[in-house]
Amino acid sequence: MKLSRRLLLLSAVSSLALTLVSCSSGSSNTQASLTAAQAANAGNFKTTYFLGDSLTAGYQSGSLIDTSQVNGWGPLVAKQANFPIVLPLIAPPGAPNQLTLVKLGVPPVLGQLSGITKGRDNSSLQATNVAVPGALLNDVLNTVPLLTPTTGQQILNQLVLGYPGFGIGLVDSQAQLAAAAKPTTIFVWIGNNDALVADFTGTPASMTPIATFTTQYQQLINYLQLNTSAHLVIANIPDVTAVPYLQPAANILALYSAASQLPVATLSVLFGIAPGDFVNQTGLAQIPLILSGSQTTPITDAGVLSAAEVVTVRAQVTAYNQVIAQNATAAGGTLVDINALFAQVTANGITVNGIPGTSAFLGGIFSLDGIHPTNTGYAIVANKFIDTMNAAFKTTIPDVDLVPIAAIDPLYPPYPGHPNATPLARAASVNMLMPVIPQLSAERLKDLTGQQP
Repeated sequence: MKLSRRLLLLSAVSSLALTLVSCSSGSSNTQASLTAAQAANAGNFKTTYFLGDSLTAGYQSGSLIDTSQVNGWGPLVAKQANFPIVLPLIAPPGAPNQLTLVKLGVPPVLGQLSGITKGRDNSSLQATNVAVPGALLNDVLNTVPLLTPTTGQQILNQLVLGYPGFGIGLVDSQAQLAAAAKPTTIFVWIGNNDALVADFTGTPASMTPIATFTTQYQQLINYLQLNTSAHLVIANIPDVTAVPYLQPAANILALYSAASQLPVATLSVLFGIAPGDFVNQTGLAQIPLILSGSQTTPITDAGVLSAAEVVTVRAQVTAYNQVIAQNATAAGGTLVDINALFAQVTANGITVNGIPGTSAFLGGIFSLDGIHPTNTGYAIVANKFIDTMNAAFKTTIPDVDLVPIAAIDPLYPPYPGHPNATPLARAASVNMLMPVIPQLSAERLKDLTGQQP
């Protein structure tokens, strides 16, 4: 009796072991098949999805708007590589209302388009570019649209992710939408807002901790690897301190010293800033108050990234990019070094149609919000993606021709469509002090990076 029970027990254990080995073998075979398919799909754009934030959404001059979305890097890459893309086009005046260049000069004058957007141009279309302005890394996998949004960020989530899903009872995140489409290629460019938040708050402490970023990035890439056979084209994060939204304190001190005849040293004490610091929109708005005497204290900490804080922000971006590179390699993906691209443009600029463009405000690369590219800037980004893919896939996708784009880009010198453009000298543009963004847009920009007004 005891022997019989022992034999039965051994038989059950053996069966369980065989079952576990079989399951493990099946799981390994499935993953091996997926990995092989992902490698085989390199350069296959039959079904392509774009995941990310405002930089992938084609956001420009503080707005997601149909007239600018079509000029984003995604549609340009799709056109050059001859594959379809569907954008969640937003009707004018955009979400939020797009900034406009009212008048060139020193300083220039910014305004906003008037009215209220009706939302999606066509809410029955399922977008394949589902990047959401303001999205953080965690949002790509975990944030779904709400039927009744209450914040600016939630409204954008709904506009991009909610349609046509709401009509058929589907509520998915960016990654879930992509996985359901069984894509052959997925572009992933995310993490920018996890870093950019330092620009808005004036402190690197507001950035996503590196440990958290590491975990969240691994979770996202693992999800895409386990749930799709898509080849991943993954971009890293540029230096978020090298955007004209942040103004060098040295430039500010020099410009105000020339205008007021006060010594730079006096203004440095008055404003509480020194060369090497950067001033954001909060700080720029405080300067007139300080000069008028209505604010008796220097610029607040929220308005300045100190030189030491800039070093910290850049180091954390470098750490983020190491995480991104490691995950791209582990996934067998293609890494696009956007950080190097923007570093090159910042250092050397670019010349199109014989006219130099710079990364300064109104230098032709960045739009009126001082963060997102112009039409020309997005074309430069598109070419980085194309060149990287050509090298990795041994393809011959043609680059975007910058010449016709810059020629009609209203924000690339000589600013077509602005009759008073001629008096603006290039030297003035290089040292241009970015004007304070209209209050509504400033608040919405904060909202879109998780900083509620």
